[in-house]
Amino acid sequence: MERKGNKNPLRQKAEALLKKKSSGTVSPFSEVESLRLIHELEVHQIELELQNEELQHSWAEAEVANDKYIRLYDFAPSGYFTLSSKGEIIELNLSGARMLGKDRQHLKNSLFGFFVSEETKPMFSLFLEKALTSKAKESCEVMMDKADSLPFYVFLTGVVSDDEKHCLITAVDITERKQAEQVVKESEQKYRTVFAVERDAIFLIDRETQAILDVNDAACRLYGYSQEEMLTFINSDISSEPEKTKLATIEFNDRIELRYHKKKDGTTFPVDVSASIFMLKEREVILAAVRDISARKKAEAELENFARALQSLNAQKDKFFSIIAHDLRGPFNGFLGLTKLMAEEFPDLTQGEIQKIAVSMRNSATNLFKLLENLLEWSRSQRGLIKCEPESFLLMPMIGDSMDTLMDTAHKKGVGISYEIPDNLEVFADEYMLASTLRNLVSNAVKFSSNGGSVTIAAKSTPSNLVEISVSDTGIGMSSRMVDDLFRIDAQTNRKGTDGEPSTGLGLLLCKDFIEKHGGKIWVESEEGKGSTFRFTLPVQNQ
Repeated sequence: MERKGNKNPLRQKAEALLKKKSSGTVSPFSEVESLRLIHELEVHQIELELQNEELQHSWAEAEVANDKYIRLYDFAPSGYFTLSSKGEIIELNLSGARMLGKDRQHLKNSLFGFFVSEETKPMFSLFLEKALTSKAKESCEVMMDKADSLPFYVFLTGVVSDDEKHCLITAVDITERKQAEQVVKESEQKYRTVFAVERDAIFLIDRETQAILDVNDAACRLYGYSQEEMLTFINSDISSEPEKTKLATIEFNDRIELRYHKKKDGTTFPVDVSASIFMLKEREVILAAVRDISARKKAEAELENFARALQSLNAQKDKFFSIIAHDLRGPFNGFLGLTKLMAEEFPDLTQGEIQKIAVSMRNSATNLFKLLENLLEWSRSQRGLIKCEPESFLLMPMIGDSMDTLMDTAHKKGVGISYEIPDNLEVFADEYMLASTLRNLVSNAVKFSSNGGSVTIAAKSTPSNLVEISVSDTGIGMSSRMVDDLFRIDAQTNRKGTDGEPSTGLGLLLCKDFIEKHGGKIWVESEEGKGSTFRFTLPVQNQ
């Protein structure tokens, strides 16, 4: 079908041929042939029109794609550069121009290396050379200088063009990343500095596996291991309480005031642990500071001991005042009462009454003297004025001499004193202290024995190269509670003897003090109503 105003050139040619036919200038065509030719020409016309429409559509799509490419190229966040083999900028996008801080037209034909810092320029030159010659993608990091701005860092990737004449470069600004890396580096340096100089032992521990990830020098010095050795351990390997340590790591407590750890040589020591949890590379880690508190615990023990010195001193003071207020005052009152009686009624007293009063006064004076003697000795001992000066001597002769002053008292009370001591038995002791100890023990034995009772002083050698001396009586004995309190200054154990003799308990404290100065010990075995046996040990020779 013919379209007006849009005749196909082939159709026009066909019509021209028909005109020539009718004029006789060409061989005649049949009417069928002419129609067939016209039909073919019309089909061809339609095909051409369709192709033309497709070409126009493709052209429009190409323009859209080209516009998208230009937009992507120019406004991409990365800078795109085409460089010559000499490093000249042949082409670049808008992002690249903004990166270099100049207009795009002014940057063309400029050397890219002009904007690279001097310290990284050799790195850039090597990068460009390798990218142009290796036919593989190359990369590097360089620092760029820009006028009126601080230097910045870019990551360059480059590859040679298809014609191998140019280098196609992508530049990504990594300044923020480099700054972050620098902050991390500085933080790590600070961490390492603190880690290294910290006096406490510092551990970095994986909370899940309990593996020791890092330790400082202080930890190596404290535990006696090398760092390589400690990094093969888990947390509980350095503890003498491994189960407690494992549980504490799982449950986590930011402060543990007392734990016991062990060194490489097996030594255990008390520690104070403080810790915190934080995330490191997507895992929970514990930063633990371990402090050796051996010195502190020692100081606490010394302070506790001092508190007990102090307590003992207070008890001694109380004991001293108790003796003065009661035990010393009582005998004096009796003594004063007898003297008053004699002074006021002397003319009316018979000679027998006067003699009886005189005996009572003598007994009171004797008791007062013994009490004052013990008090003086105890006071001097507590102040360190009595020095222990041991020497070797036969035991029996010394005991015989010491008992002379007690024999009269024992005889008057009807108490016998016997000895079970080998004649050749020697001891290594301070004679004065030993004599005082025996006098106090025998005096007490006589005091708490009834008429007809007996006291036995015995001694024997022991397998441990000591001499054990004992003073036994058949007296009234003591309860177990009294035995437990007997050598304590803060406990009241004084009681009257079988004839009402006064007792302060001070003599036994003095005995304990003297025996311990020799390195010996003293103890008692007693039962109410069945008497008592005091035993103590002394060395046989100088040890």
